[in-house]
Amino acid sequence: MTAPIRAMIVDDEPLARARIRGLLARQPDLRLVAECADGAAAREAIAADRPEVVFLDIEMAEVSGLAVAEGLAESMEAGPAVVFVTAHERYARQAFDVRAIDYLMKPFEEERFTATLDRVRAHARAARWEAERRRAPPEVLRFADLELATAQREARLAGRPLALRPKEFDLLRALVARGGGTVTRRELLTEVWGYSEGVSSRTVDTHVAVLRRKLGYRRDQVGYVATVAKAGYRLRR
Repeated sequence: MTAPIRAMIVDDEPLARARIRGLLARQPDLRLVAECADGAAAREAIAADRPEVVFLDIEMAEVSGLAVAEGLAESMEAGPAVVFVTAHERYARQAFDVRAIDYLMKPFEEERFTATLDRVRAHARAARWEAERRRAPPEVLRFADLELATAQREARLAGRPLALRPKEFDLLRALVARGGGTVTRRELLTEVWGYSEGVSSRTVDTHVAVLRRKLGYRRDQVGYVATVAKAGYRLRR
């Protein structure tokens, strides 16, 4: 991860906040974006500052840490990870019911805090990866009336689902990706089957024959898998 993990501290005890603040300051990959002394302010700060992890006290006046965490757990959006920091062991079960990733008992040693940060980093990496995956549009390849959604490994022919075996899909993807250009048998053996340079096989020709039957194109139609003499195959334009 290149950007520091955005952290927030919520505790009604100034000394407790200072303790965590000092430990976080030693971590170059974490950045403190907000501090709050009560649960009501925490809710507003979470919405405004979008932390990735909240170090959250449980027993606070008016709005408890558990109430803050419950609100995050009920949200439709992916919220920050929660690490409860408390002097009371009796809340541990409730803490994990609201998906806390750790539960620190005051007073804690620095070694224990370091172990918590390992969990925070792992959670942040996973959350960022998932967010990036959701933002990225699915790759769709098209040629004639063929459409391939590569991430989902789904193929459509004239808008209708096309039932393909895994290697048939990979073979068609290699052909469609060339946009009508020639792909050699050697390239297909390497790209689709993972064969090394010295391996010779008729499996490409066999799979092309099956693919032609499933596509249903005539030899003079756009999209037909044409044989390129002494070279390989291409989709007819």
